[in-house]
Amino acid sequence: MSDLPRENVFGHTHKVMLFRSACAALREDRRALRILDVGCGSGYAVTRFLGEQEDEVLGIDLHEPSIAFAKRHFERHGVRFECRSAESIKDSKQKFDVVILADILEHLDEPLEVLKACHALLNDAGLLLVTVPNGLGPFEIESAISRLPVLGHLLLRAAAAFVGVLNRFGPLKGTWTAALAEAPADLPYNAESGHVQFFSCRALRHLMDTAGFDVIDRRNLSFLSGPFTNTLFNPFIALCRLNVKIARTLPAPIVSGWFFKARVSGR
Repeated sequence: MSDLPRENVFGHTHKVMLFRSACAALREDRRALRILDVGCGSGYAVTRFLGEQEDEVLGIDLHEPSIAFAKRHFERHGVRFECRSAESIKDSKQKFDVVILADILEHLDEPLEVLKACHALLNDAGLLLVTVPNGLGPFEIESAISRLPVLGHLLLRAAAAFVGVLNRFGPLKGTWTAALAEAPADLPYNAESGHVQFFSCRALRHLMDTAGFDVIDRRNLSFLSGPFTNTLFNPFIALCRLNVKIARTLPAPIVSGWFFKARVSGR
């Protein structure tokens, strides 16, 4: 399995570790797992870090360039990628021990329908693992500011200019260049799929309850994040780790995102 990703302001390493820890707990009762990553994108962020030697991992997404990239770079024995929807998997009568929705529900016009499809896909005692941004948290606030007419564009340019100076001169020279070079230059991203849902913790719990799930655990992911925080601080791993550590001690309404672990109700 690939090494863990470097931490960032979004709590990426923390997120992957929570997914892997939840999967590991299930392996105490079974030899291998069938894991479905819904909306896997290019596989770069989450899917490539999932699965042990005997597990079967399937990543699905409707963005064809992302799936093509995932197949070229991350497909291996036990890890596959397909361009299809969760609903199509449900119709094929397949079952999984773990279904993952990593930062997906906020992009969907009908998140309840996808949650219902995931419900049908889970085995008895299977787990649904979900991460979402806090709809009123620091990430969404920063993102909203960045989209403001004129002002948002000017602030983004100002942050980039400030970082550009630090990156060219002085003790931090090359720091941002090195950080950017860590990601593949040809990594695809579905920029057309923006956020259309802005969840509160309570609203997401209600949605999952309506879909037939019981939430059995919830964790905070990171405190500050967004386009400005990411531009300024992402190269500094120690600050990113501190950002995650601080989030663990804070009330849910003021962090940037959450992790939820759930089971099918009554199982």
